[in-house]
Amino acid sequence: SLEDYLETKRALFPRFYFLSNDELLSILSQTRNPHAVQEHLSKCFDAMNRVVFDPEKNSPPEITHFSDIAGEKVPNSTPVRAEGAVEIWLNHILDQMVQSLYDLTKKSLLEYPEDGRYRRDWLFADYPAQSVLLVDMISW
Repeated sequence: SLEDYLETKRALFPRFYFLSNDELLSILSQTRNPHAVQEHLSKCFDAMNRVVFDPEKNSPPEITHFSDIAGEKVPNSTPVRAEGAVEIWLNHILDQMVQSLYDLTKKSLLEYPEDGRYRRDWLFADYPAQSVLLVDMISW
């Protein structure tokens, strides 16, 4: 039955539980169009609004960044290929979000200035806000 099929997909990508059956069917019916997932991302991922596709990679499309509702873009450590089953590459996005934030937070921590005079430059460098806030609290 349809309910069993949707449950199978939700078991493979548990964040699908945040979507209604109609929303999940909308995503699954457009597996050849990864851009169609955009409108549902904010329901699947806390504080993530969109993913950014590499305009030069169309076959298969590659996701190079993710962004929040305020427009802050965070680069993936490794681009995610949006091909095949949507639940598989959405899991890859989740893995890349974790890895990318880990990598950027580690780099931010290593570059934290011991001299307070350079703190402003560090604060406004190209690190995600959550990495900056975390490192600032650790170093305080």
